[in-house]
Amino acid sequence: MKLQKSTTTSIKGLPRAATTFTFLLGIFMGALDHGIVGPALSSIIEAYGLETSWGVWSFTVYTLLFAVSIPLLGKLSDRFGRKQTFVFGITMFAIGSLIAAIAPNFTVFLIGRAIQAIGSGGIFPITGAQIVASYPTEMRGRILGLIGVIFGVGTILGPVIGGIIVSHFDWQMVFWINIPISLIILILISMVKQEQQIVKKPIDIMGILVLTTIILAVMLGITIMNFWIVFLGIILVPLLVKVERKHADPILKITYFTKMHTLTLLIASMISGFIMASATNLMPLFAENILNLDKEGAGISVAPLAAASMIASLIGGILVDKLGAKKVLIIGFFITLLAAIGLSTGVDTLALFYPVIVLMGFGIGIVIGAPLNILIIQVVDVKETGSAIGYISLFRSLGSTLGPTIAGLCLTIFDNDFENVFMISGVVSLASLVLLISLVGAKKPTLASCNQ
Repeated sequence: MKLQKSTTTSIKGLPRAATTFTFLLGIFMGALDHGIVGPALSSIIEAYGLETSWGVWSFTVYTLLFAVSIPLLGKLSDRFGRKQTFVFGITMFAIGSLIAAIAPNFTVFLIGRAIQAIGSGGIFPITGAQIVASYPTEMRGRILGLIGVIFGVGTILGPVIGGIIVSHFDWQMVFWINIPISLIILILISMVKQEQQIVKKPIDIMGILVLTTIILAVMLGITIMNFWIVFLGIILVPLLVKVERKHADPILKITYFTKMHTLTLLIASMISGFIMASATNLMPLFAENILNLDKEGAGISVAPLAAASMIASLIGGILVDKLGAKKVLIIGFFITLLAAIGLSTGVDTLALFYPVIVLMGFGIGIVIGAPLNILIIQVVDVKETGSAIGYISLFRSLGSTLGPTIAGLCLTIFDNDFENVFMISGVVSLASLVLLISLVGAKKPTLASCNQ
């Protein structure tokens, strides 16, 4: 039995550290954009004369197209190269930012946001695949951990920088700021010359179309809570399976879902996104309703969780190199289970609240960090690294969409009973633990079995 060898890609023209910095700068820009638009939303709504309910589509369109582009560009990076796909992603992100900044109406603005989202799909999974290809096994964990740190910094700074910009400049500046950053990244990446094994088979056009329809239907249906649309996506799954079984190089390998190891990792990734999004979306509301903080205090209350998550991402990466990815992932879900139990058993003072959300943040930082990426690349061919990491990211996005939706439904059903909502995070954490522990003594799949 042989798993993926510890091989690294030869990089020329730019030192490995500088190349990693370039890719991480793309992560920072994308993460910054996640939060920087929020403070500008009211100005955007006013500028286009919209009803408040329409403003949310600025985020909805971005989320949907981001989810679609992740697996597609992850797959294309295995075909055309990581550098080329990353350049495409940065270029699209810059073009989308430009369109959003100069948009004469809201429709054109949404087109810009959609193009931005497609670009993001060529940044996030590709960076993970690049790190895996550039560093030996004993260093991958700590370097992958940096992704979580950089993403956390960008996410935290986004609303702050966005607030400063809209206080002193026109709202369009939150998009103009992406242009010089993109140019710097493109200049740096142009200096990178690297060799990569690529796939040379026909492109799975039909598979791409069906998979895109399924992702859009499921994600949109969950977002607007229209389960007929979700059902439409689900009934297309048999068609996707039929198409993918026949194609020489399918966009989605069916064996990812028929092999216990890869299926467990995809489920764990979805659960990690569920826990992360549920926590970050619920904490301000919880602090306002249960702890009686004002809106400003409630918004700031999530900061310890975010800070703990950043620190844990780095520590988790280091521990992966020392203890192994599976053990660290189990530790992470055990921590989120403990935090969920704490939150569901009557946290009603700040003295209890802050330690528990720091614990939750620490667990989240581990489960969304390096371990899952490391585990998935251990059971796929080196030529499929971008695609495999792309699907880990896709399932995390699906969980991130499900989390707030299910949390909102539970708050409605249980009359703002937060304890039941947090208990759900505990249950899914426990489910992940059971699945992962069941794999500890299981035989890992060979590359041949995963590629069938």
